Amino acid sequence: NCANTVVSVLAESTINHDEICAGAEDALAFFARLPLKPIDSVVVEIVPSLPEEVGETAVGCFLEDEQRILVLDFAEFAERKTWFNVPIDRSMYRSLVTHEVAHAVAACNMAMPESPIQAKEYLAYVAMFATMEQRLRARIMDANPCKAFDRESKMNATIYLCDPMRFAVRAYRHYLEEKNGDAFLLKIFSGEALAR
Repeated sequence: NCANTVVSVLAESTINHDEICAGAEDALAFFARLPLKPIDSVVVEIVPSLPEEVGETAVGCFLEDEQRILVLDFAEFAERKTWFNVPIDRSMYRSLVTHEVAHAVAACNMAMPESPIQAKEYLAYVAMFATMEQRLRARIMDANPCKAFDRESKMNATIYLCDPMRFAVRAYRHYLEEKNGDAFLLKIFSGEALAR
């Protein structure tokens, strides 16, 4: 178990336990600022491979029906060489864990039981980038010079599925705009935004 938290880690091999715990706790702390229901427990499973249904490019997943968080072990993740067009390192691995735990926290608080994928991914990517180590986030933003989404209709499943990394960066830049921020996150949770 991670110290003083609801997070625990399940792994078959030696892992950097502190890094995984920190990534999970980043997600919990990010959402704890908002008027949301806290999650009772989080188990992060570190695995050598992911289920086939999540796709070849995935490096982690949250299986909502089973309430399971799966993350590739670091060695397997590092074999991808880059993520968001930036060389993979340990701080990036922590952020990968944050992203998947964010999915679990968000799932407990969505007003709409069948929220669309773009809503879920917006929340998870914003939590990931907002808590990411500052220098890593700057490198990723520099390596992905795309603009913020300028309207909600452009944040759709097709755009996400065609290029998840680009969607992620554009979503975070959208979140950073003063008119959006946490207020937009709460609209997603309530079903007022990104509902279809």
